[in-house]
Amino acid sequence: MLRRLTPVIVGWAVLYGSVRSYFALGNAPTFSPLPQDLMLYSYWGAAALCAAAGLTALALRLTTGSRAVLAAGWAVTAAILVACPLVLLDIVGGLLAGLGIPVDLASFASRAGMLSGALLLAAASLSYQREMRGGCQRCGRTRPADRDERTPVWAWWAAYLAVAGCLVRIAAQLSVGFGDIMYEAGASLVVFEAGFILAGTLLPLALVHRFGLIWPSWVLPLAGRRVPRWLVLGPGLVFGGMVTLYFGFGLAQMVGELVSGTAEYGDGIGSAAFLWTSVLAYLVWGVGLTVASVARFRATRLSCRTCGL
Repeated sequence: MLRRLTPVIVGWAVLYGSVRSYFALGNAPTFSPLPQDLMLYSYWGAAALCAAAGLTALALRLTTGSRAVLAAGWAVTAAILVACPLVLLDIVGGLLAGLGIPVDLASFASRAGMLSGALLLAAASLSYQREMRGGCQRCGRTRPADRDERTPVWAWWAAYLAVAGCLVRIAAQLSVGFGDIMYEAGASLVVFEAGFILAGTLLPLALVHRFGLIWPSWVLPLAGRRVPRWLVLGPGLVFGGMVTLYFGFGLAQMVGELVSGTAEYGDGIGSAAFLWTSVLAYLVWGVGLTVASVARFRATRLSCRTCGL
């Protein structure tokens, strides 16, 4: 896998790095609602990060068993990820236009391009890490897969912490009210809130309870059949990961403002109590959902087509 990923990552680094360099020379389009598409990095900074990703991919391909190279792979991956937390808002705003979240196609395309580099380098780093452990590069196994689908205790804790995070976030909103937002967003808000509640209650529980594996008796057309694996895992991993990235960045930003003395708070939804409670609740929700998803992923893996384990 690493052999196939290396030229793809290097190609991405050259192409996307060239785009960032082109932007840095004064040719950037007009981004909105923010003047820049990526967080933290200037155009030249992002171009340098692309170069670092390409060089790291080559190092991963040309070395074996180097902890320093592996650490560099994960470090560059993390550095790329923190540049594009706003992808979450792009996705939500694009799917539910009625919410009024501004979506700029150029900004989304640029952030998605950056995010794709992080995902590619993460896959290469994971493959390298598996090779260091003597495992299969495709699945990471060193022994036959464990078919026990029982949920470990730590996954239960993670799932129920995710539910708690969702409920705390709802309680925080109820404490300040909804104002006119319910009427302004209309049907889009109804869809959003329904998905919000399902992602904070049913989804985490489905990741640790049997009804996430076998359709329960009250789902009459499907009762007793296996739930498609990615029907639960897909939303859990994607939503959990994106929420963790977005609100992890938000929390770091708030801590920075607090330390520097630049934090400003208002009343209601702009108050310090509401913002800190909401961001922390979202972060607990995202991390819990991600951890529970990883547990379900590990418990339901099939035999590897590459190594047979």
